[in-house]
Amino acid sequence: MAELAANVLITAGPTHEYLDDVRFLGNPSTGRMGIELARAAKAAGAAVTVVCGPTHLSPPPGIRWIPVVSAQDMLIAAKERFQACDVFIASAAVSDYRPKERFDGKLKKGAKDVTLSLVQNPDILKTLGKKRRDDQVIVGYSLEVKDPLKHGLKKLKAKHCDLMVVNTPGHFGEGSEHVWIINDRGVVAELPPSGKAAVAVKVIELAALLHAGAGVPLLRGFDGA
Repeated sequence: MAELAANVLITAGPTHEYLDDVRFLGNPSTGRMGIELARAAKAAGAAVTVVCGPTHLSPPPGIRWIPVVSAQDMLIAAKERFQACDVFIASAAVSDYRPKERFDGKLKKGAKDVTLSLVQNPDILKTLGKKRRDDQVIVGYSLEVKDPLKHGLKKLKAKHCDLMVVNTPGHFGEGSEHVWIINDRGVVAELPPSGKAAVAVKVIELAALLHAGAGVPLLRGFDGA
């Protein structure tokens, strides 16, 4: 593995957006991808901090672990540490929306139909990407259902990323996944359904090249060339 003598900040896991004290909006993310990224970065020589949403998994040894719950919590924790990092990897599955109002206790069953008002959560990657230094490396994750490379590229540009790891919901929360890693010119890596550890090693390898000031080889352009 390429050496990565850097401070690496990773967001991982889901966020839980509470409606009341016992119910929340969430997703099946386990945080496993972020944990594997942390392990790979540490093995490459990095000092690693992980800001992680709720998970049943244990933090890896030797990693600074910052537990959070909501998207707003995650943004605050990541923002506090962003300027000190050399590499930022946003692998968390952040909820796009949260309930407009959080109720105390437990809402009792009432009307047969209930309308839930939602408000948009902050876009953590885009918010921090706007504040990036020229010497920082930023890697995003994009979960796509249709035209994954097209939408992944759009997000890469909008969120000021160097690399975007594009995957699909087929392996959400599972031990393996099919991913493409892209930059603004095309696909730099494609991994068929692979263990998350293998994906993490590839992501860290590419991030290390960028941090060292080297370019990453292009597997193919977006036009297939």
